[in-house]
Amino acid sequence: MILHEGFDYPFSRVDPYGDHIDPPSVAIYETVVVKGPDGTAQPGLADRWTVSPDRREWRFHIPAGRRFHSGDPCDAPAVCAALTGLRWELHGGRQHWYWDPVDQMWAADAETLAITLHHPYARVPSLLWGTHTAVYNRARRDRDPDASGYAYADGTGPFRLVSYRPERVVAERWPGYPGSPAPFLATGGPARLDRIEWTALLDPRERVAALERGEIACMHGPDYADVARLEEDPRFAVTRFSQASNAYLALNWERADLGFDDLRVRRALSLAIDRGRLVREALLGYGTPTYGPVAARGEFYDPAVERGRRPDPAAARRLLEAAGWTLDADGVRANGGRRLAFACVIQDDAIHRAIATGLQGQLREVGVVLDLTPVRTFQAFYAALVAGPASFINKWLWQDPVDAAIGFTATWGSPRPNWQHASVPALDDAYRAWLWAETPAALQAAATQVQLVAADTLPYIPLLTPDDVWVCSRRVHGWQPAPAILYPFYHRVTVEDER
Repeated sequence: MILHEGFDYPFSRVDPYGDHIDPPSVAIYETVVVKGPDGTAQPGLADRWTVSPDRREWRFHIPAGRRFHSGDPCDAPAVCAALTGLRWELHGGRQHWYWDPVDQMWAADAETLAITLHHPYARVPSLLWGTHTAVYNRARRDRDPDASGYAYADGTGPFRLVSYRPERVVAERWPGYPGSPAPFLATGGPARLDRIEWTALLDPRERVAALERGEIACMHGPDYADVARLEEDPRFAVTRFSQASNAYLALNWERADLGFDDLRVRRALSLAIDRGRLVREALLGYGTPTYGPVAARGEFYDPAVERGRRPDPAAARRLLEAAGWTLDADGVRANGGRRLAFACVIQDDAIHRAIATGLQGQLREVGVVLDLTPVRTFQAFYAALVAGPASFINKWLWQDPVDAAIGFTATWGSPRPNWQHASVPALDDAYRAWLWAETPAALQAAATQVQLVAADTLPYIPLLTPDDVWVCSRRVHGWQPAPAILYPFYHRVTVEDER
């Protein structure tokens, strides 16, 4: 049985240190725990865990006999080594931000990964179920880091890498996989598919056409114009929900010459944007306007962030005038010989182009000119952001929204992934409250404060959350996308023969 899947981006390297996490990583790597469809932690590489009475020490049991695809043992010391690398090396020697509550991590013995906390923290499992904590063979990667994710990918998942190219990734079933202890992934042993072939089809209409011709059996991201028709087609099953993401416009705070360090300018640009119109025109209505940094309708979202934040171009013009930006003869805002016309780096895909073009038109109505600079791959896009453009449009994709917002907007997230160098002390305080939260109520209170402060101070300008749309042939079973889980798992997937 072979599953052919179409995807909407060129594939990043199949490596936890890669520029982006794509579906092949979910098949090839495992995490210590798994986020279940109900949003709770389920067993992953660890089959069980315990928590001390003071809730400051967690111990995860790694079953004896687990191995990487290479045959090297995957015991507690190997898991600890992999996570330590991702904790400290993913951002050039800075601790990855969501590890902040963790004090120590060590292998207590061959089967026990131990973690102690600075204080009790309500979301410890979220540190260990994210795609950026996928367990890999660090010893092998240290020997040959440049080939990791290209020539090999040494994980423990139900599939092992056969070949990698940016336009196509192939993986085959790993016979040594013992099965997942998570009930929703259980097969009692290896995966059921023999092989998975992922193909990057960058044009959404091309993806749909390939699905309808039977060249692929499932796909992510059809053209929104095709969704209603696909939902009516008895050959296909369509799954749709709000994506765990936030698309935003970022202004480089180091560009004082453009006024981006001036809250009046940021508020003016935000007020000039009709987010509902962007959703209608760029996404054909398949999305939700956002006014804060947390994905609309997602976990911890507080609708209070929407109050009083509707578009007001007249107010935008007044704020720009007050900040010294008046209209020149060409209808462009100018201040002391400088014009409010600047480059905006975007990802060159159908969704980002549509969002950026709509935004470009709306800002032009208040005298602000965006010069769109499309970049094709994630690697090139992130390299462009490191170079410090005046502005960019980005979309984070993360299954834990407040954790994502920390990286992209907290002061300590600079210079990456807070590429715009934003710094808001009150927002930093709200993030610290989140990272110290001991109860669900404390988490929600901190998340609400994060959203309200960010909406007022605009470390970036939120735009919208697209709808996630997944389509598969009804011959495919067990391929089940779920909200706040970035990609479907492949453990239980089967494909009926065409007869």
